[in-house]
Amino acid sequence: MRKNFRIIIAALSVSIILMGVLSFYSIDRFTSLTNYSYWLDHSNKVIQQLYASELIIKDIDRIERGYMITKDTSYQRQLSADIDRIPPIIDSLKNLTTDNETEKQNVILIRSSLALRLNYVGDNFAYLDTTHSSEISHYYNLGKKAAQDCISTIRVMQNNEAILIAERQKNKDFYQRLTSTSLKFILAAFFIITICSFILIIKEFRKRIAYQEELQAKVFDLKHSHAELEQIAYAASHDLQEPLRKIQVFTNRLVWLKNEDIDEDSKHTMERISHAATRMQELIEDLANVTSLSNQQHQKEQVDINMVLKQTIADLDEKIEEKKASITFHNMPVINGHPGQIRILFKALLDNALKFTREGVAPIINISAETIATNSMFETPSKHARKKYYRIDITDNGIGFDNKFSHKLFQMFQRLHNQHSEYHGKGIGLSMCQRVMANHNGFMEATGHPKTGATFKLFFPVEE
Repeated sequence: MRKNFRIIIAALSVSIILMGVLSFYSIDRFTSLTNYSYWLDHSNKVIQQLYASELIIKDIDRIERGYMITKDTSYQRQLSADIDRIPPIIDSLKNLTTDNETEKQNVILIRSSLALRLNYVGDNFAYLDTTHSSEISHYYNLGKKAAQDCISTIRVMQNNEAILIAERQKNKDFYQRLTSTSLKFILAAFFIITICSFILIIKEFRKRIAYQEELQAKVFDLKHSHAELEQIAYAASHDLQEPLRKIQVFTNRLVWLKNEDIDEDSKHTMERISHAATRMQELIEDLANVTSLSNQQHQKEQVDINMVLKQTIADLDEKIEEKKASITFHNMPVINGHPGQIRILFKALLDNALKFTREGVAPIINISAETIATNSMFETPSKHARKKYYRIDITDNGIGFDNKFSHKLFQMFQRLHNQHSEYHGKGIGLSMCQRVMANHNGFMEATGHPKTGATFKLFFPVEE
């Protein structure tokens, strides 16, 4: 499933990269197409202005011949209008040829030729007005030559621009085809990769649906198994305790009835049977408690740890008196949790602290609390990072333990002392504590030093 997911991610990544590369390529081609289109329009504008210049020259020739024949002053007014049209055309040509030195020189030649042509026309008109001769003046011939020079220059520029237009049109057509092809290829590639990715996603989605259905079936089986375990736990906590009570009762009655007829060895054996039945009964009760901790039917509520500790100390009053123990605590937080489970937690921890004491040393148990962030801790599971917690430390001066065995502390039925040790225990208490902390989205840690003491740290999340 992970392999298919990686394939889908890879396909989508390739699609995105390909789209990006082709898009940049198409943008570059489109930019080139736009540039060639611009320069093609630029050349056409130059040719338009050259045609306008040529028309003005021809119009001046027409006006000059008409005046020479008729001496009509209206031709002079027409000449003035043509003269006014020349500067804008020349300025436009200058602006359009700023990128081409050759064409700039040709524009200068056209302007000079037009200036000479106009001067000669003016001189010819003056000659006709003063001499009243019908002969053609030499000014007319000079003007014709200036007009021909101007027309020649215009032809040169028109040929140059025609060459540029042909080249730019060719490039424009090429990039137009290339851009069109690129866009088609982009759409085809994107379509193919998208379809392939979509098919893979559909297949993966179907697999996940099948996996989800299988998971739901397993969850159903697990719930069914859990219900059966609860029934077994119920039987263990009720049905199995009755035979044990009868064993205790009948053993004690036998000792009481046959007290004078039973020797000391038999009495000792009967006492051992009764003691074993009692321990078995306590073990069954603890197992029932562990099972009950997995049932989260009750809603959480505000729990004052100060009150829980006071009640727990009251419950352990006899053992505290017997051990002459000292238990201190202050400023405990109020947490959101299950009151019954919290009482089980602190009772198990305080019972451990009172049980595993050093001979001749009165137990001293200190309980403190503070609010911390997990990033300030030396060692914390990564899943608890960037959270705030109430940390409650329970420190004693008992026998402690070697930290290399700390991984066994919270395992069920694991004890750091053998069965014949003076420290009795069933190896269930700390496992219950860990289960309680898990039910409250917290965790616990333990550190110890042999013959010095131990510290159990409880971390309850601070709910905003």
